[in-house]
Amino acid sequence: MSNDSELSRRSFFTAGAASIAAMGAGMPEAFAEPKKPGETRMLYFGGDYAHNGLGQEKYIRQTFSKSGIRLFFAQASRFITPEFLATVDLLMMNRVGDFDPRGYSAEGLVENRPEPDAFLTPEMEKAIIDNVRERGMGFVALHCTAGNLDNTELMKLIAVKPHKSGAIRQPVRHHDFNREHPITQGFESIEIELDENLPKEIDDDKAVRLFMSTGKTEGTTKNGGWCVERDKGRCVVLLAGHTLDSYKDKQYRQIHWRAAHWAMHRDIPPFSRG
Repeated sequence: MSNDSELSRRSFFTAGAASIAAMGAGMPEAFAEPKKPGETRMLYFGGDYAHNGLGQEKYIRQTFSKSGIRLFFAQASRFITPEFLATVDLLMMNRVGDFDPRGYSAEGLVENRPEPDAFLTPEMEKAIIDNVRERGMGFVALHCTAGNLDNTELMKLIAVKPHKSGAIRQPVRHHDFNREHPITQGFESIEIELDENLPKEIDDDKAVRLFMSTGKTEGTTKNGGWCVERDKGRCVVLLAGHTLDSYKDKQYRQIHWRAAHWAMHRDIPPFSRG
């Protein structure tokens, strides 16, 4: 992936760690306050140079508006500390690349934007994996999250075979839904007007395929989604999400809804669109 910055990956790790430490008391209060009894926290981390994070946030808010879940959204890695992750019940992520898409600034108007933080530092990757395996945090990996090839341990966690792959934008049909799984039972076909049909392979016999996807321009059929249990935790991989079309689609919103509740070991209530 190309980046405007010429700093090395190692330099970004150093800069990212320093910037996190420098935040200190500047962290939002809600990130530090203890959870209330019965509170469920969901963190959505999305948006990069190729994917519309603000649009994703808009539709995720609508999808989960009647869930009773407390929603948090982040576009800068520095806020996703191990301490905050330890309070999160579900992490949903649509991110790829070495760096955050822009340098975080609390100012509304800047002349020179700060250098961006490193995305998915070793500390953050370990925190995600540990929270899933040891604490049972749910993890829903959307679209390009399965393309972070340098993060080999995270790819193992979500059962992705790491290999470079490209895709074109095209109409995509999701089909062959797993009728036995609570995330996908009852679905027949979902038509997405424009998306990518990522050629990602499952790399673990423990993973359960949820559905297939066919790109209508290319005519090729690929894995569309799967799930896997890891010690105390559950992971779901959903490969749609390059554009906002899957986020807006009423049926695919139900897939997000069901995947989120299943990943948290919760009963899946009927979906009520916000």
